[in-house]
Amino acid sequence: MAGEPRDISKANVLITGGGSGVGLETAKLFAHVGASVTIMGRSRSKLEQAAKELVTNNTAIFAGDVKSSETADAAIAFASERFGKPVNILVNNAGVILRKTAIETSDEDWAHLMNVNVTGLFYMSRAAVCQMPDDGSIINLSSTCGSYGAAGLTAYCASKGAVDQITRTMALELAPRKITVNAVAPGAINSPMLFSEHESQDLADSVVDRNQASIPIGAVAEPEEIARAILFVARERHMTGAILRIDGGYTS
Repeated sequence: MAGEPRDISKANVLITGGGSGVGLETAKLFAHVGASVTIMGRSRSKLEQAAKELVTNNTAIFAGDVKSSETADAAIAFASERFGKPVNILVNNAGVILRKTAIETSDEDWAHLMNVNVTGLFYMSRAAVCQMPDDGSIINLSSTCGSYGAAGLTAYCASKGAVDQITRTMALELAPRKITVNAVAPGAINSPMLFSEHESQDLADSVVDRNQASIPIGAVAEPEEIARAILFVARERHMTGAILRIDGGYTS
């Protein structure tokens, strides 16, 4: 009925990068409301450990790399077969960061980051919509870096800008099928990525304090705060092509 939210308790959800951080917290919330949930990641052992935190039988794991289109197709097929219904909610959470300036970024650095953050997201989305029924939802994990520059994060900012544009364009393409495509764009999150890829341990140890100093609300986000935003976006039928910033006022 017009104006009503989606009933995500009956959803079949696939979450990339589901082994930790935002991906795992999102899986917990979907599982809590009764959805069928598949978490995907590169490490089977990490996924198996994460699955122990999902207190429901309606969960599955799929080990594979989003950089492969064949793996993306296989992941969607697996989740559909495992639960006997098409995937109708896809959360593209997998991502990597590179803390280098443009001139420090090698060809290999650039290719790896773009393949995970952009190409992998595209492969997963394409595979999902080929079997997704009308009234489905795709939620992409973007970043404030998709709209605002950050020195020392050239490739990462470029990749998240691409995520935002994929989000907007696929939203228009899929609107006739009532499939919504949105992005959640956090600022700093207290998750493994925040502490990774620093030049020194001192920089890693001080990253929370340095980020908090530039966030008006005075705190970095916790993964569960981003997960709640993802759940909200998944429910809403009239919200599409949006980039929802969850950043403590940073971009304001």
